[in-house]
This record gives sequence, structure tokens and C-alpha cells, in this order.
Amino acid sequence: MNRRNSGNSSRQNINRSRRRYVRRYSRSQKMKIRKFRAIGVLAFAAIMAVGAFIGLLFFVRPKKSMTEKRELAKFPSFTITSFLDGSYFEGVSLWYSDTYPMRDKLVAADQGLKSLYGIETGTQMVGGNTKGDDIPETDENEKKQNFQTTATTTEVTTEDPEIGLPASKTGSKVNKDASTGDGTVQTVDPPDSKAMDAAFQKQLQDNLYVKDGAAYSLYYFVQDSATEYINAMNNAASKLSGVADVYDILVPNNSGVLLPDDDLAKLGGSDQKQAIEYYYSMMQGVKTVDIFDTLKEHNDEYIYFRSDHHWTADGAFYAYEEFCKTKGITEIPLDKRKKDIFKGFLGSFYNTLQNSDMKKNPDTIYAYEPIGTNDMTYWNDDGSEQKWNVIMDVNGWDKGTLYSTFVGGDTPMAVIENPKVTDGSTCVVMKESYGNAFIPFLVDHYSTIYILDYRYSNVNVIDFVKEKQADDLICINNISLIGDEDVAATISGVLQ
Repeated sequence: MNRRNSGNSSRQNINRSRRRYVRRYSRSQKMKIRKFRAIGVLAFAAIMAVGAFIGLLFFVRPKKSMTEKRELAKFPSFTITSFLDGSYFEGVSLWYSDTYPMRDKLVAADQGLKSLYGIETGTQMVGGNTKGDDIPETDENEKKQNFQTTATTTEVTTEDPEIGLPASKTGSKVNKDASTGDGTVQTVDPPDSKAMDAAFQKQLQDNLYVKDGAAYSLYYFVQDSATEYINAMNNAASKLSGVADVYDILVPNNSGVLLPDDDLAKLGGSDQKQAIEYYYSMMQGVKTVDIFDTLKEHNDEYIYFRSDHHWTADGAFYAYEEFCKTKGITEIPLDKRKKDIFKGFLGSFYNTLQNSDMKKNPDTIYAYEPIGTNDMTYWNDDGSEQKWNVIMDVNGWDKGTLYSTFVGGDTPMAVIENPKVTDGSTCVVMKESYGNAFIPFLVDHYSTIYILDYRYSNVNVIDFVKEKQADDLICINNISLIGDEDVAATISGVLQ
């Protein structure tokens, strides 16, 4: 009995204790609670309605992201096949989300909110966990075994034979040599811009080491891509033998040049110096310009940006000096050129990381104008012509676009004609964006410079060099970017 009474007493005490903590609301308090709940539901519904309304504003949808520096998704074309397999609706969904009005501001607001989650450390690793292929030792026999040529091209009529711009992005593949021998310029399969963007993100943005307000892109060697690139360069040298000299400049990532060897050993990745030496050892008939050691000697200078994956014009100048040595010409020093300064640059690394230290200490772009001329012309994707400057005044531009001061940024094709050089010398530069800061230094050495960005142009470069009777073909590429299969395949395609 005592135990039962004791147990009942304990349960009664617990119940009394629970009732003590149960909140009792008066009728007026309950009405206020219902009112606040109703206001919350209405506010949420209003926000959703406004968001849905903005999403339906088709005429104000952006076409390009200034923050991400890329073209946004386009509304998909309707086909029965895409409708039945569901890819049409996937394309509509991607278009809707990618082109939402005010997307850049919303992305920036999201990044700002995330920055409040906790303390941002000065050192961090973004991505990683990647392993490069082993960089092989090379010998003469292996060189001969790796040398191959291919001949698949796409023949497309050009709208303007003088500049080789395509009138159409369509064509049929044929098994024939792209060099027709009749002076016409053939075109190849147009590159997939989405694939190029994905390649850029994968190779330069996914494996970052961040320290003290600067990001460093690690490098991973890929054997298959290396072989394809080497074969493409060898093929170009073979087909242009006796016609033009072929130069190749491989630009290392900032990590291999700026970081101490101890840090690189801890971070992993592939040895960029060894990789570049491998690439060059396998090339035949190509005039290689090795700039790694030169950049390393100047790694205490401002030769790479902190907030962007590119090198600075000063870094490109040291590459230009090495090119002059290889070609046997005299370089024009920086102090002979007009220097332009553009402050507040926040580039691709900042766009990805939204790092507060980068924002507090943005980059400065120094650009050096050519002496003979600062005029140029470039052509857009649609073939329209635009008069421009080799070094453009970009004061007042969006801070993320200041690198476009160099040769108009990334366009399919451009030409620079220097009236002060009268020997008729001509070169063709096949490049991606690393070449932009390098090209202005070439202007005072050639009568005419043609610029082809293989990521956006589908001109067959071999035919183009022959048609223009160019003296030199200069290929300049970042070593990580050519390690991507899509990029290497694109380069191989335009050098058939």
C-alpha cells in the first residue's frame, strides 16, 4: 500500500510540475496569436506571388551574367524528339532559373547571407581530391609513336571569305583534308560554348587553394588531353612547314609560379614545370617558348591577379620577352609604352568565392598601349563588325569586367593593322583569354595581327594562315585549360 501511495504521489507531483510550465493564454492573447499567424501566411503568399510575377516578366530576363561573365541559357527550340524524351522541358526549366530577373543581385545577396554563417578563415581549400595522371618520361621513339594526324572537318560556306566568319553553324561532316589548296578557308565544327564554360570551371575553378586574400589554381596532368594537344600542334607544324613558323606558349597556373615548393608538395597536384617540359619534348617542328622559369624568377612581382585566374600584363610581358628571344627580335621595354591603370578589379576567383579579403583588397589592372597604333577591329558571333582599341579605357565599367581592357576581351575574331610597320609581316594568334594580355606587346612587330579565339570561332586555322600568307602562327594557352578533353578536342579540330 505504501508503495502504491508513494507512486501515486510521485505522479501527482509530476503532473503538477508539468501544469506549472504549461502556458495558459487568455482569449485576447489567443486572438493576437491567430492574427500574427494570419499576417505571416499573407506575407508569405504575397512574396511568393511577387516572385511568380517577376518570373513571368519574359521581356526583362537577362541574356548575360556580368557576375559570372557568361551567356545565360537560351529558350530551347521545340522538337518532337525533345518533347517526347523530356529534354525540352529540362531546357525550359534551365532557361527559367538561369535567366530569372535580377539574378546577379539575388546571387550576390545569397553569397552575402552565407558570409554571415560563421567566421571566414584566411586559408581554405575549395574542391581538391583530384589526382592527375603520371607525367611520363619521354624519348625519341615515343615522340614518333605519338605523332598522329587527323582529317575530319566540316565544310561550311562562309559569309565573308575575307575574314572567314561563318554564315551558318550547320554543316555535314566529311572525311577530307581541311586544307583545300585553292585559297579558301574551311570551317570546322563550332565549339560548344557551354562545354567551354564547363571546362573553365572544372580546370581552373574547382581546385583552389585560398590564402591571405588570394586564390591559387592547382594543376592536374591529363595524359589523353596532352596527347591530343601535342598531336594537334605537330599536325599544324607539319601542314605549315615552309609556309609559316608555328610557336607554342604554355602558360602555367599561378600556383606553380607563386607558391613555395613546400606548399605545393602538401597540396598535391601535378608538377607544372615537368608537364610543360613533357609537352614541349613531344612536339616536332614547333618553336616552343618556355616561360616557366622566367615567371618563377619574377614571382615576387605582381604577375598574377589575386582575385582572378589570369596573369597580369606584367606577367604577359615576361612571356613576350621570351617569345622575342625565340623569334630573334628585340623586345620593346615597358617604359617606352603608355601605361593605363584600372583599379578595383574583382575577377573570376572572387565571383566564385565571394571572399571578403579579396573584396577589401581588390586587384589593379596595369595595361601598356602599343606604340604604333591602338586601333583594332573585332567581329561578334553574329558577324557584325566593331571598331575598338587594343587597350580600351574601361574606367566606369563593372569591376568584374576590367580584364576586357585587353583586345576587346573574348571575341571570335579580331584584326590589328599597324601602319608604322610597313614590311607586310603578318601573324595569326590562336588563343584563349590568357592571350589577351599578351597580344598588345606583339602589335609593334607585325604589319597585321589576326586573332582567333578557338572557343568561339569555327575557322580552320591552318587554312586561315595559308589564305592570309601569315609568317607566324602563335598559339598561347593556359596549361590547365588544355588539359580538358573538350578544349583539347576543340583545338585539334581547328588545327586540322
